[in-house]
Amino acid sequence: MNLKRIFQLLLSSLLSQGVSVITQLLVPPFFLRFYGSGVEVYGEWIALSASVNYLSTLNYGIQTYANNEMTILYNRGDVEGAKSVQASAFRLLLLLVLVFGVVGAVVFFLPIASWLKLRHESSMAAALTLYLLILQLGVNMLFSLLTNCYMVVGQLHRGYSWASAQRLFSVLIMAAAIWRRSSFPVLAGIQLGSLLLFMVLVLIDVRRTSEMLLPSLRYGSWKQVLTILKPSGHFGLIAVAGFLTWQGPVLLIQRVLGPGAVAVFALIRVVFQMSRQLLMTASTTIAQDITRLVGQQDWKQLRRLYDLSERVVLFLIPVVSIGSLLLCPFLFTVWLHKRDMYNPMLCLLMAIVSAVLGIKEHKTQFQSSSNEHEKLSVFILWGYAIMLGVSVFTMHLYGLPGFILTWLVWEVIQTGFVLRMNDELFPKEMAVSSEPIVRLVLFLTVAFAIAAVPTWRGVHWPLVTVVSVAVGMSAAFAVAAYFVFGMGEVRELLVSRLRSRFAPTT
Repeated sequence: MNLKRIFQLLLSSLLSQGVSVITQLLVPPFFLRFYGSGVEVYGEWIALSASVNYLSTLNYGIQTYANNEMTILYNRGDVEGAKSVQASAFRLLLLLVLVFGVVGAVVFFLPIASWLKLRHESSMAAALTLYLLILQLGVNMLFSLLTNCYMVVGQLHRGYSWASAQRLFSVLIMAAAIWRRSSFPVLAGIQLGSLLLFMVLVLIDVRRTSEMLLPSLRYGSWKQVLTILKPSGHFGLIAVAGFLTWQGPVLLIQRVLGPGAVAVFALIRVVFQMSRQLLMTASTTIAQDITRLVGQQDWKQLRRLYDLSERVVLFLIPVVSIGSLLLCPFLFTVWLHKRDMYNPMLCLLMAIVSAVLGIKEHKTQFQSSSNEHEKLSVFILWGYAIMLGVSVFTMHLYGLPGFILTWLVWEVIQTGFVLRMNDELFPKEMAVSSEPIVRLVLFLTVAFAIAAVPTWRGVHWPLVTVVSVAVGMSAAFAVAAYFVFGMGEVRELLVSRLRSRFAPTT
């Protein structure tokens, strides 16, 4: 467990999450402000994007497996094997990009506008937007594989920084285009163009940083491609499940409840996504070290990393989830200028879902980063499919609260399953305890019960009162969580490492 490497990745992850926050702060409000019928236009852009995002699931499987396998092989001394996996993965992705470009042209012959109930774009403009988004997803596959290759030599923070720079550049140009009320095809073209530009820049940097990482198709083979497909396919199933979680509901709500409900759901989810960036950072920061320790088969250090990172995540969950919930009236007023869209019930339910997701993502990170994910991929895919099927009925009965409750029930079930898989990851003498999770459940039960009062009363409070209560209660929960989840040991470890690093030499 290398703290310097973890801190480097932490800083680059925070930069990445900061870009995500900037994206959410700029894009939705710009849509709402600069387009007529802004809520509906934003809902239509979300629906168009969601309708092709399932293709990115292919990238998740290939890129994640290939980079994990390269890192494991490299840390075992098999450099040629690592190069072979990389080259074969690039062959496969180049083939997929070609297929996307050819087969994707079928969208020009489909009634996209009527299928998605679009009112503000013609059928041709909608088809062109979809085609450019498809090409963008294909190019992004190659870009992601390239930026994540830095993990092999322990410099994943460098790849994260390049990815963040690309996203920030794209968001700023896109915001300017929205300000000028540009058409959807122009917005999609901006995303594609920025990826192509930064792919060239990253290739130049890879050549300067570690020439071993520079892709060369001659090291790969189509036989090796076939060996990548099965384990990558299981990662792909996890990504398909992610599509069913994040894009599937948008399309379903669009069909069942209409674009207005899509906009409300998407905006509330965005509020908690922004705050959850901190939780996601705490989990993804350790991904590189998980893969390296698995490659070195250092189970003792891996188990210690699991314990310490779990304490940090459990400490953050109540602070982040409840703090975001209490700030919702402020965010809807200052950020979106639409305080009337604040719905206490929906925000409370989404905060609880966000807390459960924070637990699950930390546990899932250990499975995905160690390439031990096959059982998990099948389980969650079927689970999310069933969840969406059930939510059709719950939405008809209870509207958006019905969907969020259905989602919450499934996330709880899935978290329990991932905990069992975590236990199987380690030797029997290093069994994973569920006791910290039990403590978190009890803590959250009390905390959300206390937070429910200001959640409802905050509808009519002045913004100064809303912010003061949110900050005060979050600070109180942070102090309590520090002791409940044993953060003292984490603090002592950090202090001792810093002292040894900066101690004067004799």
